Amino acid sequence: MELVTIKEISIYLKVKESTLYSWVHNGIMPFYKLNGLLRFDMAEIEAWVRASKPSAPEPIMELTRPQTKDIHRIAKRAIEEVKQNGYNPSKRETSLNQALRKEV
Repeated sequence: MELVTIKEISIYLKVKESTLYSWVHNGIMPFYKLNGLLRFDMAEIEAWVRASKPSAPEPIMELTRPQTKDIHRIAKRAIEEVKQNGYNPSKRETSLNQALRKEV
């Protein structure tokens, strides 16, 4: 067992001491407390670092672009659905300038 100080771990991991204190406080990393002094076992720290390595990411599914005819079919269906619901752009209830008018 090789016990080292927080300063030595800070240099080894290239992390600020304040970050290490935070990790210790939150129980993220292995440590020993000897009469109020923090000490770290290098073998445990090395094992902790190895265990922290993320696993290989899952492959991302390749996205395929929809065919142009599909887009036209989707747009046509959407327009037909809107027209069936009774929407008529020429008979809008509000005018474009209504939002610009000031109330008196």
